[in-house]
Parts: sequence; C-alpha cells; structure tokens
Amino acid sequence: MDGFRRSRSPEPRSPQAMAQPHFQPRPSRPQSAGLPHADSRPQAQMKRQSRPGSQYQPLQRPRPLSNVNNTLPDVGSVPRNNSQDSTEPFRNRRNTSEQEHASTPLSKKPRRHKKWLIAFVIFSVIAAMAAGAYLWYTSQLKAASRSTEKYSIVISDGDSTAAIAAKLKKIGVIRDELAFRIYAYLEGKAMVGSTCRVSPSQTVPEIVAKLAAGCRDFKAITFYPGGTLEASRYKASRARSGTDKTNARYVLKRAGFSDNDITAAFHAVYDSPLFADKPADTSLEGYVFGETYHVADDATAKQVLETVFAHMYKIVQKNNLVAKFKEQGLNLYQGITLASIVERELTCEDKPTAERKERCYQYQRGIAQVFIKRFRAGAKLGSDITAVYAADKAKIDIPKDDTSALVSINSPYNTRKYKGLPPTPIAAPGELSLQAVANPTETDYNFFLAGDDGLIYFAKTNEEHEANIKNHCQKLCAEI
Repeated sequence: MDGFRRSRSPEPRSPQAMAQPHFQPRPSRPQSAGLPHADSRPQAQMKRQSRPGSQYQPLQRPRPLSNVNNTLPDVGSVPRNNSQDSTEPFRNRRNTSEQEHASTPLSKKPRRHKKWLIAFVIFSVIAAMAAGAYLWYTSQLKAASRSTEKYSIVISDGDSTAAIAAKLKKIGVIRDELAFRIYAYLEGKAMVGSTCRVSPSQTVPEIVAKLAAGCRDFKAITFYPGGTLEASRYKASRARSGTDKTNARYVLKRAGFSDNDITAAFHAVYDSPLFADKPADTSLEGYVFGETYHVADDATAKQVLETVFAHMYKIVQKNNLVAKFKEQGLNLYQGITLASIVERELTCEDKPTAERKERCYQYQRGIAQVFIKRFRAGAKLGSDITAVYAADKAKIDIPKDDTSALVSINSPYNTRKYKGLPPTPIAAPGELSLQAVANPTETDYNFFLAGDDGLIYFAKTNEEHEANIKNHCQKLCAEI
C-alpha cells in the first residue's frame, strides 16, 4: 500500500472475464435410481414443509441403505452435503442424555430440600412460641411485688378457681389470673373455705399451698351482748365457776393478750363516728358490741377493738339509729346507754328460735317504752340492774337477799336513787335492744317485772304492779 486511500469502486473487467460466469456451479453427484438426493427437493416444497398448518405433509427422510456405497459410482473427491445427517447423532445423544438425567433421583433433591426447609421453619416457630409461653408462665408465678403488707381474703366453700383468682388479682397479690388458674389446675389442689391473709411478696405456689391447706391466719374472738369491760362481781357470785366469763378483759386474755395490752387498748383514743356524742374521759363501756369476730393472729388488742367498733357502727347505720334515737329525745350516746340497761334487764340474743327471739324483742320494746316515759318525765328510771353495776364499780359485795343495801348505794349509776340516765352505758347492748329503744311500743304502761316463769308482766298503776309481784315474782323479786 502506498499510504493513499483508494476508491472502493471495482476495477474494470476485461471482456473475457465478463464472459465467464461469476461463480462456478458445483458438480452434483449422480443419484442412483430410486434414491433421491437430500438436496434435490425443490425449495418451495421445503418451505411448505416448514410452514405450520400447511396442507403438505413433511417429507420423510429416507433411511440410509446399507448397500448404497456399493451401487454408487465413484465420482471422485466431490464433497457430499452431510451437514444434516452428521448432526443427527449428536442431537439424538443430547436428547438421550437429557432423558437419562431427568429420570435419575437427583431431580427430586431440590424439592426434598424445600420440604425440609418448610418443616424446619414451622418447628422453629412452634418452639419459639412454646419457649415464650413458658417464660411468660414462670414469670407470672413470681411474687407480685416486694410489699410485705398482708391482705385478707375470704374463700367460701364452693368458690371456683376462677373466682378465687379474681379475688386475689383484685387485692393485688398475684400478677395474672390465668397463670394462677393453670398452676392450681396442674397441682390439682382444691381451695379450702377459710379466711386468709396473703401478701404480694408471696409467690403463686406459696399462695396456692396456703389456700389448699386452709388458713390459720385468723382467730375467732367472741364478745357477748350484755357483757362489761371488767369482771362483774354480781355475775361472778352467781356463776357456777365463780368467774364472769362474759367481760371483755376475760375474752381478750383467752385470746392471748396480756393485761397490759388490754389496759392500753381500753384507754386508747379511737377515731370513729361511733363516738360522736361520747363525753370526754369516759370509758369504752357499752361499745364492745357482742358478736364473733375473726381477727388476724398478729393483731393487737387495739386492732381487735377497732374491728369491733367498725362493726357496731355498721349496725348503727343499718338501723338508722341516730335519727330514730333523736325522735325519742336521745342522742346516740344516750340511746346506747338506755339500750344497755334494756339489755341487762332482758337479753334476747341467746334465744334458740326466731319465734322466741321475736317475742323477747317485743318485751324489750315494752321495757324501753317504760324507761323512755320516765326519762322524759324527769323521774327516776328505777332499774335495779343499774344499782348492781354501781356496786360493781364501787367493788362492794352485796348479799343476794339484801335489796335495801343495794338500792341505797350512793352512786350516779344507781337509778333507784338518782334521776336520769347513768353516766355511761352499763353493758354492751345487742342489736335487738338498740332497735327496741329506737322503736319502743306505744302503750300506757308505767311498770314491768320479770316473773319467775320467765315472762315479763306490765302494769299501768302501782297497784297492778304490786299485784304482779305477788302473783308472778315471789322468788326473783326477793333477790338481786
């Protein structure tokens, strides 16, 4: 090359060269009779064969004959177009290899791996959920808090585990109701009806074990209607054992409290609406309401009395005593004082049947009416039982048959000698005696007495009263 760009136009050809054909035809191989050449088919026929939906059927390639080489003449070294025949064995071998590969078990391996992966994921999820549930369950069995404060819970016979769990959850001593129920079910322990004290610092297993065993956290203390704070010398002289077992000091000592604790509780200051009208520096006489109380084992004597006062105030509210006492011209303290006198004159709380208790209550209402009438008139109440209390306060022993010595005791508690109500109640009234003072019978009776037969006899005049003594009270009226 000389470095110059030359024209791409073809060089002129000579006439001789132009007379020659542009390409030489390739000599074809002569065919034997009855054996068509592979390339001898017309192109149109080949196109029709490849066209889909053509009406012509594809030509079938003739099978090679085993003796074709023997019949064909030698044509020299002209190359034979065997491109289509030469690729057929390779195509067959490839298809055979693919079929063999597809038929081998290795084709199922990816599918098996997928199944194992799904199973592993499902198992992992279930295991995680189970582990989470177990961790939650064990955490809910722990103590609700570190507080050692104790709360009371009442388990009634027949309470379901769900009901007990709800009570415990309400007072805040367990974390979860469901966890409590599951644990109680797995343990198979039945809850015993009792009153228990439980703390948030206790675990669920500890609480369940305690409730199943039956609680011993409380003790029963029973005070008696008509009982006094201190021992009554009058009652002691008439008791078979020679001991008054109805006074509050005796009851508290039997419950395990010392004399010093009891004395301190008797002189403590209490904040309760029950004492609204109570004069200062007066004792708690009349306020130790007769009832059975369940108190904690570790409760002090003061806490026991607080429980008593709270219960008595509920009785006052339930019967609307403040308003009803006011209708009789009495405040709450005066009403309690008069009810204590009625209680000592006739006790109804110990009657065995409702009928007898109701009859006794009607007698109490009549007695209350007589005392209220005398109180309003400014007369002496004339109750012998107040003179007995005066003797107890003065620590004077009065013989049973010396009535004159009894009624002559110089004490403001002696209503046989002094007018009006005594300075304090003389005993603990019962609920019926409180109701009797609040709802006295409307009669014109002015006298009453308890007969030897246990009945109460009323009279309008003194003459009728003396006749009742002669006819119905020969024994009791001769004694104190």
